[in-house]
Amino acid sequence: MPRLYPFTAASFAAIELRASATSSAGKLALSFSLTGDQAALAKLVLPPPAVPDACGQRRDHLWQSTCWECFVAEANAPGYFEINLSPTHHWNIYHFTSYRQGMSAVFAPPPIIHSRRGDSFYQLDALITLPLTEYPANLTNWRLGLSAVLAGADGETGYFALSHPGEKPDFHHVDGFIFRLSQ
Repeated sequence: MPRLYPFTAASFAAIELRASATSSAGKLALSFSLTGDQAALAKLVLPPPAVPDACGQRRDHLWQSTCWECFVAEANAPGYFEINLSPTHHWNIYHFTSYRQGMSAVFAPPPIIHSRRGDSFYQLDALITLPLTEYPANLTNWRLGLSAVLAGADGETGYFALSHPGEKPDFHHVDGFIFRLSQ
């Protein structure tokens, strides 16, 4: 599982975050794993699911607190999708026609979301049914940006991604969409 790196090395230094994605039969499976010592994880805002073992509600602005994110773009195309997943199991999927432009909510059934937490780990797994009218069945030609916003109980925010190509954290930057799916 590839590691996500903090934008600022000092931020959340005692935490390691990893993410992966796979695709099959028009579904995208995402997995986010957070490890660290008990004291480090206790300093994060990781609320329990709104309803245990169930999907939460579609919500906007999830990125304003701890949020797992996946950006999906077809190679050499200006548009892309943004998937947001919260520890509360709330979620949303957006489509952008180009960099941060033309945002609209994507009609999709709620994802299946499961999470587990222990003293030194947190894991969130989601299975997202992709609307086949908007996504091809084969996503191997698509690039993904896997990322996370971690909110600290002290108000500090950590931005984690596979790559940080800009001068500031920007998960929408296409040069950060470096993960490729395989089937």
